[in-house]
Amino acid sequence: TSTRIQFSWKPQGGTRDSPYRVHLWGGSRELKRSLNETSTAFENLLSDHEYQISVDVSTCSKNVSTSLTVRTAAEVFNGTTRITNEVFIPEYQNKSSPAFKDFETNFIKEIEKHLPQKILELIKQKKLRIVINSIKNGSVIVLFNIVLDIGENITKHEISDAFIEALNMSTVLKADLKKTVIEARNSCQPGLNDCSQHATCTVEGATYSCQCNKGFTDNSPQVPGRVCQQKQNLPSQQMTTVPPKSATPAFTGSTANSIFTTTFASAPCMPMSIKVQNVTGEAIEISWTGGRRGSLYTVSLMDGNQEINKTTTKETKTVFKHLLPGHVYTISVAVLSCAKNSWASVTVRTDPVSCFSRNEFCLSQNTGCPDLKYIVCSHYQAFACRVLLKSQTFNHTLYNSDSEGYKSMSESIRTEVVREMRIKLKDDHFDIIMLGFRPGSVIAYFISLLQNQERIDVNVMQAHLSQILRTKFGDQTEVTVQCK
Repeated sequence: TSTRIQFSWKPQGGTRDSPYRVHLWGGSRELKRSLNETSTAFENLLSDHEYQISVDVSTCSKNVSTSLTVRTAAEVFNGTTRITNEVFIPEYQNKSSPAFKDFETNFIKEIEKHLPQKILELIKQKKLRIVINSIKNGSVIVLFNIVLDIGENITKHEISDAFIEALNMSTVLKADLKKTVIEARNSCQPGLNDCSQHATCTVEGATYSCQCNKGFTDNSPQVPGRVCQQKQNLPSQQMTTVPPKSATPAFTGSTANSIFTTTFASAPCMPMSIKVQNVTGEAIEISWTGGRRGSLYTVSLMDGNQEINKTTTKETKTVFKHLLPGHVYTISVAVLSCAKNSWASVTVRTDPVSCFSRNEFCLSQNTGCPDLKYIVCSHYQAFACRVLLKSQTFNHTLYNSDSEGYKSMSESIRTEVVREMRIKLKDDHFDIIMLGFRPGSVIAYFISLLQNQERIDVNVMQAHLSQILRTKFGDQTEVTVQCK
């Protein structure tokens, strides 16, 4: 229905494992249940909203899971109007901005003042709602949806007439009625329905229907066209009966009340792979692959042994912001239903450059970059070094200090620099600490540490390091050294 999903499942092969972990997620709403039964219902849901449902169970020492996407039913009307007494501001382009949210609240409140009682009752009962999709320039053009639960006794013309009249009666919003339109939404556009990719979507007024294409079997006949499986016309002698004890665990799921009926097979948890896309002094951007279409992912950000951020998402990328510069973080991702045994992790240090641009780095009142401050300020002399390796090509594994690529390049630089610098400086305690690599071709950052009591001039350090690194990586190598 528009507000309820009832769901049941069973293992294929005749066995039943328990307990089952059931998870529903959609937008800001997240529900988890642990059940011995093989059915459950989620209620008080939003109409015309896409929800992810997953069911998983541990069986035969393996975690078996399945998931699918369900869109609750609704009649949806698109609305467009031009408000002539409002001035467009850039903040309206961001739906998360306070300006957008304030406008949306005021717009909806003003319209509701002038709607007929029949529609106000539907709003009060949460069977109808108004959602602003975007605000555009010219004076202010508002694109919004009117979302109505299925089965309510109200026509398209009643909806259209009521909202246009409400805009006309408003003394706060000066609506250009020539630029005001209320019409049934074409829900067969991509992203606005849950038809199978092997089904045909047909517009039916303000809603839609789906039908499996020729050559596909409909596994959700109560609500057609959601799960379409390709027909296989195999000769009968090629069919094999699998004994129950060796049957692959799988679930048959269905939703009652004409929501969904489907059969879907489970698969073992797939390995995850994380790619670090970009790193700055205060942010780390990552993406990942693994799982199946519609999977839910758990993403964790660790600072040492402390988890400072944990989210659940159906996206396959995220950005962690407001981080400390020059600080090491560990990011882990897993498919939600497999989270106990399928984490993939990367260890990344945010850019240290801003740390070394600070004056009087070691003063007690300078509280930034605590990791590097401890390293730098506990040695007699420390130099922040930046090396541009024009002969090398950057790849994204160099962001991750746990990767083989990072370890190999770090060891290559460290071995050469430490050996040669100890000879040149006659300091057996000279050492370097690698801080990371960045693109362009490859930029390496490290700290040179000296415990020799004789102070070394920064120009001498730069000359020595330039000679060593150019010998190893080519004459185009550029070295920059700062004394800290």
